[in-house]
Amino acid sequence: MTNAVYTMTVRALAGVVSERAAETMVRSVLREQNLLPENVSAQEMQRMLSGPLLSRLSTVMPAARARRELLALSAQMADRYPKAPTLFIESGPSATWDDAPDTEMWNDLGLGADDFEFDDPEYAAGLPGRSYDLNTTMDQDTLIQTLGRLSGVQGVMVCRASGEVLRVRAVRDANSLAGVVAASAMLFQKRALRLLSADLGGQTVCVCPLGEHCVAVIASSQANVGRLLVELQQIKVAA
Repeated sequence: MTNAVYTMTVRALAGVVSERAAETMVRSVLREQNLLPENVSAQEMQRMLSGPLLSRLSTVMPAARARRELLALSAQMADRYPKAPTLFIESGPSATWDDAPDTEMWNDLGLGADDFEFDDPEYAAGLPGRSYDLNTTMDQDTLIQTLGRLSGVQGVMVCRASGEVLRVRAVRDANSLAGVVAASAMLFQKRALRLLSADLGGQTVCVCPLGEHCVAVIASSQANVGRLLVELQQIKVAA
């Protein structure tokens, strides 16, 4: 029977590749290190995340994205298991939109295209069904990274309900849009609105209230705004 550390790792990876691929990948890495899913420790898994597992995941997606995904998981594991700190060397958050194309596929375990999730809006699955505690910078960054994978997204802001910007990642300086977000926040307070989108000419801003916070997505004019709004509706905030 697998333990909680193994289960936590596979579940997190299943959000970016298929469940079958996630389990195959983790079991393969553990086997290479003479470790077992039944008793792998958090310390041992942290070593796998920053080493062998990072190398494997980097063969099926851009290396920068693979690093971000495992860095987020490593931070969550360190939070749950204080005696197993993350072994990643922090180099600062890297925006999803900065990823270079990578077409190399990972075939040595007999996995095909159906085992992986892609960024193409016609094929990508919805946002992972996890809840975000937007009072923490870790969950703010995780949400930004998740939304940043959607096609056409050029920036993401996490704000207070008042419109105060807490966290922002964007291709270009997006702080000039803070006024738009603040105005949107005022509309949410005055009206029973759940979503709002504004066409700014070369860009579209979509804003969604999330309890005491709100999230704003800045997208290109070619982005599928309807899809972005649907994805924003799926975000859950931790109680």
